[in-house]
Amino acid sequence: MLKNIKILILIAAIILSAVFLYAKPLNFGSDFVGGVSIELELERPTNSTEEMQAMKTILETRLNGMGLKDIQVVTWGNQFLIVKMAKASPDQIYEIESIIMRQAKYIERVDGKLAIKGDELTLDTSSRGVAIVPTDSGYQWQVGARHNVEGAKRFGEAIAGKMGWPIDSFIDSPENTSILLTETTYKYIHSMTNFKTREGEDIYGSSNGIYIIEKRSQIPVIQIKTMKTMKTIKTIDTNNSEDNEGNGNVPEENFDFDDLQIQLNSLKEKGINTIIMAEDKNDNITVQVENFIAENGFRIMIKPRNNEIYGEWIKELTGLQSSARINIFSPGPVYAAVITGNTRTKAEAENKVIATQVLLSSGNLPVKILPICGTKFSEGPGQCGGKEETFDPSLGEKFLSISAIIGLIAIIVVSVILFIRYRTLILTIPVMLTCLSEILIILGFASMIRWELDLLAIAGIIIVVGTGVDSQIIILDETLKKGKKKEVVSIVERIKSAFFIIFVSAGTIIVVMFALMTVQAGMLKGFAFTTIAGVLIGVIITRPAFANIVEYIVK
Repeated sequence: MLKNIKILILIAAIILSAVFLYAKPLNFGSDFVGGVSIELELERPTNSTEEMQAMKTILETRLNGMGLKDIQVVTWGNQFLIVKMAKASPDQIYEIESIIMRQAKYIERVDGKLAIKGDELTLDTSSRGVAIVPTDSGYQWQVGARHNVEGAKRFGEAIAGKMGWPIDSFIDSPENTSILLTETTYKYIHSMTNFKTREGEDIYGSSNGIYIIEKRSQIPVIQIKTMKTMKTIKTIDTNNSEDNEGNGNVPEENFDFDDLQIQLNSLKEKGINTIIMAEDKNDNITVQVENFIAENGFRIMIKPRNNEIYGEWIKELTGLQSSARINIFSPGPVYAAVITGNTRTKAEAENKVIATQVLLSSGNLPVKILPICGTKFSEGPGQCGGKEETFDPSLGEKFLSISAIIGLIAIIVVSVILFIRYRTLILTIPVMLTCLSEILIILGFASMIRWELDLLAIAGIIIVVGTGVDSQIIILDETLKKGKKKEVVSIVERIKSAFFIIFVSAGTIIVVMFALMTVQAGMLKGFAFTTIAGVLIGVIITRPAFANIVEYIVK
């Protein structure tokens, strides 16, 4: 038997599964280990059930499409959603919340002129539409797209005569927003001629930093200026302990609130309602400035530079994703397009491709989500909504132990019934061992791809084991049955007959489970995926090996 390739494949699969389970412990869902719940509040109530369902669908597509975790999204009323996931690290939670907070409104500009909108292009999500190319400083990724008629016309007009200019791609560029800089930082950014990002890309494009923000990104900048005043301090005569006033006049710098008021009034006239306070490391924008802006009715967001390089800081302030250079000249509409970016590693490039495809193909959120209270996204006095909290498992790890014991008892009971049916251990033992190996391989596969096993995934494994026993009984019956009038039918032919039944049954299950995965089945997707994986493992690995073992025994 050990010379049979199908049996060797089964043994190899068992060994690999054991190695994966040892190296990567199983990843259980929130039913068993608890998790994190993020309550989301919308900026306004949705207009209809369809609009709320669209919010749910888009978030589910984005979060699960990124392959982060098995994440559930539940609607609550007409203004709240709840995102649930199993226990996650702070970095994973921050990444998930970053995706949630993205409106995913995509636009491209050429020197500030609108070239294309997200709803005017269709991404090529096939492997042909994706390219990852090594560069001197890392990797450049590309995602192909097609413009519709209106977008192609506007894109062609925007790039006319702009050979070599940057095409600025934005996702969620701030709207009705102005950026506040100190006078010192304003002058420094205005004088800079190099804006490298972490990936080595330069977003400069023959323009200074203020030009990138105000002209190319279409975000107005205001300065908070300083003015010198004289401050009088008291001096004390230590000999006679009397105060001598007026002897200590020293110059000091204060913010010019009168000038700031004029700028704020101008912003109000333009419909600006949000101020991003962009503070460099050496700036010292006081709380009085923040309160003064809030008293004027503006929402405030604080985005300090910290230790970030300036190119990356400007990208964060403006929503700029990349600044590819125009390398085509077309006097008319342009239908084909390529969205590009740069990363340091190939893995980062692959993640960027997935993120771009998911964000732009899932659509824009119909209603904006408020910054989650108590997180980095709600810094500043602006309005926030929702909250982040942990919750305990509904079943617990003890449930898993009990389930494993019950499952083992079930296999033993089935084996006893099979022994009564066939009256021989030499046929019963392979059935039991095949069932156990099938469970082990499914768990090893789940460990390899880091699939979260929730209650429905466990149910999928039970379904697979049940159909596996059915298939093995079919193989045994077809192999052992005798033809009428003592006609001789080869064992190979009998096994082929059994496998015809098995493949038809497996195909039916897979079609039904694929239907569950394609419709908006929510939590049932885990059940469907586990069932499909288990059935494929059965028909490709365990059941052919079992058939060969039975054939050997019968012969």
